Amino acid sequence: MRRFLEAGRLNSPRGLKGELRFDCWCDDVAFLSGVRYLYLDSEGKRPLEVKELREHLSTVIFVGYEDRLSAAALTGRTVWFDRNDITLPDGVFFNDDLIGLKVFDAVSGEEKGRLTKIEQGVASDLYYIEGEKKYIIPAVGEFIKSVDPEKGVFIRFIDGAGE
Repeated sequence: MRRFLEAGRLNSPRGLKGELRFDCWCDDVAFLSGVRYLYLDSEGKRPLEVKELREHLSTVIFVGYEDRLSAAALTGRTVWFDRNDITLPDGVFFNDDLIGLKVFDAVSGEEKGRLTKIEQGVASDLYYIEGEKKYIIPAVGEFIKSVDPEKGVFIRFIDGAGE
């Protein structure tokens, strides 16, 4: 399990006080509301202290970068968060922890392959599964019956599905 996970990308400055537009790759910016540091590397060695995170504007200001010119130096950079700074509700997992899990048919128990990718779709996330066949499954309760990083992903498959 990786400790530091991608949070998003810093975009162009907004205004004069170091505010940066933030393309958040989490469910939404509010997910990061309690995070004190974001990092410029995936090892957590280059911290940026969050001065202010504006959820409604999807912008961020960092300590030491409180003017437009210094903030502009961060434009285009990917930032990471420390998973230890986030408390997830029971039964909720980081997508990063699910990639690579075995996928099983919830009815028969047959192994169907591995979860290779999770992509954000219009109505829900999409789970990409590769095994003897390839599947793209909407991550909704109708199909995803259980997810457990220890046991795998259990899905209700539709007869004839897969390529």
